[in-house]
Formats: sequence, C-alpha cells, structure tokens
Amino acid sequence: MPNRHAVERMLTAALTAALASTGAFAANTPSPPLPTPSAAVTPPPARTPAPRPDLVRIVRLKLSAADLASAEAWTEDWRRDVGADATWLDARAWLARGAWMLRDYDRALAFAREVRAAIPEAEPELLIPLGAALEVEGRIRAEREGAAAGVRFFREATALSPDIAFRSRMWKNVNRLELVGQPAPPLGTAHHVGPTPPSLAALRGRPVLLFLWNYRCGDCRASAPTLAAINSRFGPLGLTILAPTRLYGAKSDGSAATPEEESAEIGRELATKYVELGSLSVPIDTETMVRYGASATPTFVLIDRDGVVRLYEPTRLTVTALSEAIEPLIASAAAR
Repeated sequence: MPNRHAVERMLTAALTAALASTGAFAANTPSPPLPTPSAAVTPPPARTPAPRPDLVRIVRLKLSAADLASAEAWTEDWRRDVGADATWLDARAWLARGAWMLRDYDRALAFAREVRAAIPEAEPELLIPLGAALEVEGRIRAEREGAAAGVRFFREATALSPDIAFRSRMWKNVNRLELVGQPAPPLGTAHHVGPTPPSLAALRGRPVLLFLWNYRCGDCRASAPTLAAINSRFGPLGLTILAPTRLYGAKSDGSAATPEEESAEIGRELATKYVELGSLSVPIDTETMVRYGASATPTFVLIDRDGVVRLYEPTRLTVTALSEAIEPLIASAAAR
C-alpha cells in the first residue's frame, strides 16, 4: 500500500496534467493572446435632408392656374417648417399679385400689407417683395380712389430706398398712371455711346421713339429686328429713335466692369446685335432710366412732335403694335 507521500505525489501529478490539458495552467505554455477588440462599428451616414422645394416657383405655378388657395397653403407650410424668411416674404408678395390679378382686392391688400408690416425698413435683400407689395397696394388705390391717389402713393414710395431698381419700379407705376398725355421728361445726355444725342427740346417737330434698354437684356436683343423694321419704315418719314440706358456695373459675362469697360461693351453690342439700325445714339444716364421707370427692359416711350408722351409700355412690343402707335403721329406731322 503506497505511503502518504507517494499518494500526494500522484495527486499533484494528476492535478497538474488536468490543468494543463484544459489550458488553465501550463508551466511552459505561453499565455493565449488577448482578444483583439472588435473594430468600431461605423454608423450609417447621416441622411441628407430632402432639398427644399422652390416655393416661389410653386406659388407662381399655382397662381397661373388661378389656384390661390393651394398657393397660400404652400406658404403656410413653409412658415411652419422654415419660418417667415425672405423666401416666404417673396412668396407672400406673389400671393398679393395673384389675388390682385384675380380681382380679389381685399385679399390682395391683406397679403400686401402683411408683407409691408414684416419689412419695417427697406433692407436691400427684401426690396423685391417690398416693391411687389407696394405695387399691389398702389394699383388697388388707383382703381378704388382714382389715378391721382395711386400716383401720390407711388411718388411717396420712391423715397423709401435709394436703390436704383427699386426707385425705377416705383416710377414705372407712376408713369403707367399719368405719363401718357404729359410732357416727356428730359434726357440726360452728358455721357453717351454713338453719335451725340440731341435733347428732346431740339427734336420738337419730329416724333421720337425712346428704346430704354440694358445691353445684357435678352428681350432687348430680340427687339433689334423690330426696331430695324420701324426705323426702315418710319425713319424716312421723320421718326427719330434714341436708346437711353445706364451703366449696370457688369460686363457681358457678368463680371465687374468699370464705366469705360461697360461703355465699350455697349458699343460692341450696338455694332453686332443692332447693326441694322445704323448709327444709334445711346444716352447713358441713371436718372433718365429711373424717371422713365425702366426697371423692366425694354421700355418703349413714344413722343409726339410737341414733346408729349403718346405711348408708354415697359415691355417688349411687336412691329404691329409700334406701327399702330406711330402712324397717327406721322400723319399728324405731315398734315401740318
């Protein structure tokens, strides 16, 4: 029978073997490597917010279908989701115009005055919706209270901002209400491209067509054949065409231009796009463009031989429309 020491040695050997076989203990076996931490899980990319709809475009499309209610609902959604920002103001100003065109004058005034109340000062970035709101309110005043009330309203509005485009827009509305039948405002002729322009006073006795334009304007270029046809037909009968403009501070590619560079660009435009008109005189004067309300180009103004305005149209016109306006002036001049 084994003695106590022998038994202890046997138990120790058996325990050591058991531990080694399980990997829990081994005198000469290196420790197993520590587990490698799992790579950090890359979170899925953040979802790109859906692009915002073109609110103003949607409102205009709705208004073109006379759907004022749906257009208004879009603006309410925008205000809830985004806020009463510049885009919202622009869209609400379009609602004012839409309601005015639909002859819903009460709603048009409500929209217009809402926009005006939201623009306590004529901030440059908000002049477009402000101008639209003023335009709607002034036109409604003219229809309800008479042209003189509208003229007073728009003349006062010209003082709200020194911005050239804004003032031109207000004067355009004054002119729509009262310029026809009034003496033509004088032209600034100190600076010009092409032949030296005569003053309107020097042209008394001859009908005059003013073509107020911007040399980068597509509708102006498209009017060149119309002007050429009018000049060919009525020039020999005494009609004078002048083309006032102003400096906009940009070249044809949109980059900044000095006055000298822009004047040169105007000259090149005349020599290429308006060549059929021959030697066209171009007075360059900002206040002339403002006073004649040339916020929209082209603007046509027809002046009779006595210096009185007989047509004022701040839009592109056809040969037929211009001819019908000019013919009576030519006939009247021939009869005298």
